[in-house]
Amino acid sequence: MSKHIGSISEVKGDKVSFFLNKKSTLSFGQIIRINSDTNSFYARVVNAQSKSTLDTGEQLREAEGRENFGPYSCYKNIEAILFLEKRSNKIRSPTFNPNYMDRVYRMSVEDLKVLRLAGELRMGNLRSGEHTLGNVGINIDAMPRMMGIFGMTGSGKTNTELMINAQLIDQSPRAAGLIFDFAGQLLTGKEIGGKGLRNHPLFFSKVRFYNTKEEKMRIGLQTLLPWKLRTLFPDIGYPQSRLAKELHRRLGKGWIEEARETYIVKGHKGVADIAGYSNKAVIEALMSKLLHLNPTLFPPSNYSFVEDVIVNISQGITCLVDISGISSEEQRRVVCLTATGVANHYKKMWETKYEDWKQLPTLLITLEEAHEFLDPNKPKTIFSNIALTYRKYRVGLNAVTPRPSRINPDVFAELWTKVIMKTELKADRGYLTKNTPYLEYSDTEVKMLDIGEALLISEPKIRFAVPIKVTHYPKYLESKRRIDYNLPASKPLDEMDGNLKRILEAGEKF
Repeated sequence: MSKHIGSISEVKGDKVSFFLNKKSTLSFGQIIRINSDTNSFYARVVNAQSKSTLDTGEQLREAEGRENFGPYSCYKNIEAILFLEKRSNKIRSPTFNPNYMDRVYRMSVEDLKVLRLAGELRMGNLRSGEHTLGNVGINIDAMPRMMGIFGMTGSGKTNTELMINAQLIDQSPRAAGLIFDFAGQLLTGKEIGGKGLRNHPLFFSKVRFYNTKEEKMRIGLQTLLPWKLRTLFPDIGYPQSRLAKELHRRLGKGWIEEARETYIVKGHKGVADIAGYSNKAVIEALMSKLLHLNPTLFPPSNYSFVEDVIVNISQGITCLVDISGISSEEQRRVVCLTATGVANHYKKMWETKYEDWKQLPTLLITLEEAHEFLDPNKPKTIFSNIALTYRKYRVGLNAVTPRPSRINPDVFAELWTKVIMKTELKADRGYLTKNTPYLEYSDTEVKMLDIGEALLISEPKIRFAVPIKVTHYPKYLESKRRIDYNLPASKPLDEMDGNLKRILEAGEKF
């Protein structure tokens, strides 16, 4: 049974105050239980005050040593906000509030069972003061309702990403992830004990890794149809789009290569002759965009790694796309094209092959630096559309950013699952607490969270802010059983080098 720690002193609406017993301790955000007749209420601690029964004048005189007073009481007054009520074994939002002198208790394991916080994607443990209780996680069906991970640099966002995506891998083929890694940390786990997704025991069978250094991560020019140009260049105008369509109609799949070669040799007049379009400014604007496409990422071919990503995800294989080492503009193009291709595949399957669509895994797209793609002051991207309209296709977005205040409010409102970590910048804290239900009184708590600590909200299942300690990813790996792929033992490197040398020498003789 949990320990009795205090008694209710005042109740007003959904806010309760109680006296904390001597030698009892609490922390901001801690969940407590209040027993009231046959009902139980659950509340979160949001404020604390130290008080005495002396009035202000008496306190000043005693502090200055001018007067001593007879017996008086010092006490700790705690404020908490109600969020759940248990009545007749049913859990719901509070229909009323507790009574004066009702008893207050710490959370127990039994209470954790009542709250039902252990979803399939386990993130960590419930924090109760200095202790942790059972598992806390989100459900797979919460993914299409969109989510976000917010916190300042160093707060533990990357570790949280690893925990969520590692368990997507565990849930394959029921679920899959499309992960965009901007800093190249998730594969190897830089700064997280050197353990990344490559250390997951299912990595070689359930994960496909792409990076800009390998030739397979390419998007051929011949796969770039005119409608994709708006994804590549959000600022492209209608006249340029119309010109691109005409060039494609007349030149076919090699339209970009041929138009660029013609422009280099003959200038805008050469392109005008092909398209039957004479506006010099429009031609030069479009050709400038096409000529500046990175030739390494966009070679003249009909292969696109995006098609490979779609095939893998459809089979429940998580795809990790490492886009570190290229410019921010190139990152934006690769990310938007890839996400558009995958999201549109889900949409098309829902519209034309519904029975096959039902066999697709539930998808979560993890987007780091999300504020760069969801800023209302920048051109709209596919990620805004995903957040607003792709829920019914079972495509979810996980927006990861240290700057939540730069996310479009309409998009932020659609993120039903939020993992809020330590945030010191006042503008970001204010944005989080003002635009997230159940966080109206949590500004101080968000500022004081420790590394790896978070507040979790996942509607409609978790309709309150749950204080959690996110599991350290290397510790999670320790609990996983290694997978034996029954591969033959590899030969020593010196023996392999010797064999290779003999083969080369034999070849030279002929």
